[in-house]
Amino acid sequence: MAQQATSSPQTAQLATRPPLRTRLVRGINGYLFILPTFLFLGYFLYYPAWTALSGAFTDWDGFNPPQFVGLQNFERAFADPALRASIWNNVVWAMLRVVRQIVPPFLVAELIFHLAGRRQKYFYRTLFVIPLVIPGIVEILLWKYFYRTDGLLNQGLALFGIGELRWLSDPGLALYSLIFMGFPWIAAFNLLIYYSGLQNISKEVLEAAALDGTTGWRRIWSIDIPLTLPQTKLLLILAIISSVQVILEPLVMTGGGPGFATYMPGLHMYLVATQYGEFGYSMAIALLMFLVVLVLTVVNMRFFQERAD
Repeated sequence: MAQQATSSPQTAQLATRPPLRTRLVRGINGYLFILPTFLFLGYFLYYPAWTALSGAFTDWDGFNPPQFVGLQNFERAFADPALRASIWNNVVWAMLRVVRQIVPPFLVAELIFHLAGRRQKYFYRTLFVIPLVIPGIVEILLWKYFYRTDGLLNQGLALFGIGELRWLSDPGLALYSLIFMGFPWIAAFNLLIYYSGLQNISKEVLEAAALDGTTGWRRIWSIDIPLTLPQTKLLLILAIISSVQVILEPLVMTGGGPGFATYMPGLHMYLVATQYGEFGYSMAIALLMFLVVLVLTVVNMRFFQERAD
C-alpha cells in the first residue's frame, strides 16, 4: 500500500505531463534565442573536429578532393622518426611543466591565504593576476631576448664569473630552457583556483587542526592538500592538455631545433600541414594526440576518484 501511495503521485504527474510537441511549441521562443549559439558551436567547434576525424583516413592536400587511404597515415605516424623524437620531448615537457603549473601556484596561494589582513591578500592577489593582461606571445619574445648570448641571463652569469651558455642552440639545454622560462612560474589562473579552494575549507576544520597542533607544513600536508584535490584534479587535466598540445613556444623560439631537440607533436602536426600540404597526415597526428589526451584524462579522473573514495 505504501508503494502504491508513493507511486500514485508520480503516475498522475506523468499522465498530466504535456506531450513533447506541446512542450516544444511552448518553449519555441527560448529555443530560437539559443539556436545561434548552437549554430556557431556546431560550425566552429564540432564541424572542424569531425573534419579532422574523417580527414585522418585520407590523403588530402587542402585543395583537391580527399582520397581515402585507410590506416596508411597512422602506419606512417608510427614509423615517423621526427614524430618519435617529438614524443619523447613532449613526455619530458609534460612531466616538468605539470609540476611547474601545480606546485608554485599552490605554495603562493597558501602564503596569500594565511596573510593577516584583507588588504594584503587583495594586494598580492592583484599583483600576481596583473600579468594576465599581457599576451602570452609577449612573454615568449621577452624570454627569447633573455636567452640570447648577450641577453640578461648570460650577463647575470658573467657577474659570477660563469661563461655564457647557449640556451637555445645547445641540444642538451634548449628543451629545458623552454620548459623553465617564465620564472617564478606563478600561473595566475592556477593561483586563483587554488586560492578559491583554500577559501572553501571551513573555519571549523582549521580551528580544530590548530587545537590539535596541526600547523605549518603538517597542516598543509594533512588538510590543505587533501581538501584541494578537486582543484588539483582540474588543474592537472588542464596542464596535461596544454602540455600535449604545446606548439607556440617551440615554434617562436627555436622552430623545433636545434635538430629535433625542441620538436613537439603539435609542432610537427602544424609544419606537416602548412609547409608540406599533407593535411590528411596532419589530421592523423591530431587524432592520435586527442586519443592520448583522452586516455590521460580518464586515468587522471580515475586516480583522483580512488583517492576521494
